[in-house]
Amino acid sequence: MRLLPAQFHFLIAKGDCAVAVLRFNRLWRGAWGDWFPHKKQKKQKKQIMTIIDRLREMVPDDAQICDVVVGIFWTYVRTQYGVAVSATAHRWVEDPPGAIIPWAGELIGKRVRDVADLYASESLTARSLANAAISASFPASAMTGCEIQGRGQDLLHTFCNKSNDLCHIALIGHFHFADELARLGHVLDIYELDPRCTQGEIPSSQIPQRLPQADIVVMTSSTIITHSTEGILAAARPDAIKMIVGPTVPLHPILWDYGFDAICASLIDDPEQVRFAAAQGGNHKQMVGARKVNFVNPLKAHLFV
Repeated sequence: MRLLPAQFHFLIAKGDCAVAVLRFNRLWRGAWGDWFPHKKQKKQKKQIMTIIDRLREMVPDDAQICDVVVGIFWTYVRTQYGVAVSATAHRWVEDPPGAIIPWAGELIGKRVRDVADLYASESLTARSLANAAISASFPASAMTGCEIQGRGQDLLHTFCNKSNDLCHIALIGHFHFADELARLGHVLDIYELDPRCTQGEIPSSQIPQRLPQADIVVMTSSTIITHSTEGILAAARPDAIKMIVGPTVPLHPILWDYGFDAICASLIDDPEQVRFAAAQGGNHKQMVGARKVNFVNPLKAHLFV
């Protein structure tokens, strides 16, 4: 009677004992949770990979930085696969003392997989760079969903109008269209990621307790950089409409796996114009060469069109 599958006998016969041991170890772990049957294992809760962690694993091995600008408002990255921008985070959250961007001045030619490791940095500016590099490694044409031209706030207004009712809306980040939503009579909760909240804003620490009250959750794409996107999605009601808004969001189909109903981003039509704007301190209103576009989950398209 054979105690091992035929593939292991074949490897051992070839002399590849080390490979046989590694493969048997992997098989044993899958069945019993550990290489040694007598060693007890604690049952661990399954961890859900973050959006960026999944994208980081999918970055092509040969992807490298061809051009980069870390501007006051926007970080711009171009690879051989595409271009992307990400909000330069230091303008709204202060980096810890001593935080730096590694390889500053030497980023051109760096492998995106190496730069992507900065997503784990304490520096939010470095995370912005990592996010832009990862996003630029995938062509925007790979994005799926129903494409609707226009701003995210227009898509939100369409949904509210079609619902024929006042909505309870949670804004994660103080969007410039918040006052307009309030004037229309919607119940509005504004959560601020910056701990220095102003009057009328709710600290983000209260999201787990209060967010389930909202019918619609609209989060800034900067939550990608602050490592808070997945926690916000988990706190929202399963039946709530979930939108992410801003140029920082990576355009990739895996976002649908996380429960988004609408992804409101920017498509870069003229990379050179976007680069010049970022390098010269341009804000979102001065980002010439990019246009706002919305992607809607096909299963929810009837709610937004």
